Amino acid sequence: MSRLIHSLESRTLFSAASAAAAAVLLGDVRQVTASAATVRVDLRSAVAAATTGVNHVATDLRTTTTPANRAANASLLRTVRTSELTTFATLRADQTALLVVSTGLSVRAAADARALLLHPANAIIQARVAADITALSTEPAARLATFQTDAQSNLIGAALTNLLAANPSNTALAADATAFQAGGAAAAAIGNVMTAAGSFTTTLSTLSNDVNSATTTGSTIPNLVGTYVGQVTDGSHNQGLPSNWTLDITAEGADGSFSGTITTTSNGNTVTQTAPVTGSVTAAGSFTFTATGGGGSVTGTASATTLSGTFDDGMGGTGPASLVKQ
Repeated sequence: MSRLIHSLESRTLFSAASAAAAAVLLGDVRQVTASAATVRVDLRSAVAAATTGVNHVATDLRTTTTPANRAANASLLRTVRTSELTTFATLRADQTALLVVSTGLSVRAAADARALLLHPANAIIQARVAADITALSTEPAARLATFQTDAQSNLIGAALTNLLAANPSNTALAADATAFQAGGAAAAAIGNVMTAAGSFTTTLSTLSNDVNSATTTGSTIPNLVGTYVGQVTDGSHNQGLPSNWTLDITAEGADGSFSGTITTTSNGNTVTQTAPVTGSVTAAGSFTFTATGGGGSVTGTASATTLSGTFDDGMGGTGPASLVKQ
């Protein structure tokens, strides 16, 4: 797991906000890993408590075992031991299904979210993050439900009930059998496992929320659809006068690509011409658009209602461009 976490700690440069979000995700993955370790420790403790309890039952049974009931008691005790082994074999499998799959999912979700912070307009990464969030909200919960159901099956308790019924005068046996009843040591140890497993899924929910927050807050593609008006100066073009521009962005895709038309003036602002434009904008607000037919391009930054940047006529002439949304 340390190798996987290390992959989240690469030195790729983020913006301040993205770096903070990436740090939160890394902390979430570490918490998931630590929580998984707690579940494993608690299950080992539960196994030890159950084994101790069954051993005490076996010792107690000797006092009421006679030649007449020896075979019957031996059979009932074997059922108790088999129930113990079956129960914990099932719980170990449930634990593995919950922890291994979910921990791997947490690392993948954090890595995908980190990638999206670096490339917020990448549709493939966006789809991966959406799938990760769905998986985090469904898969761990389903596996936890199975874990809980199997923990409550009480195979050991049922076997002990039969053993107690066959040895009603054995008070020591009755006392030690309470270890598997509510409040008993073995039952409490299994309860601790379930509590830890529930806490584990809570850490996954926290990660899911943070993945969603990190990849939506501050990374939304700006919507530039609208009409922008301003002036652009490009050397001696337009007889040295600023050209009047009207940029009309009519459509924008989820990836930030947009299209529309641009109307400009020339020849001392006595001639007007209109051309189609295509362009794109990133979550950070960086944009570029180009007019078809050799009309030049503008590269700059969208801020609030203003598009500011540099016009390049494609023939060596450049100048400042500033357009304000109407």
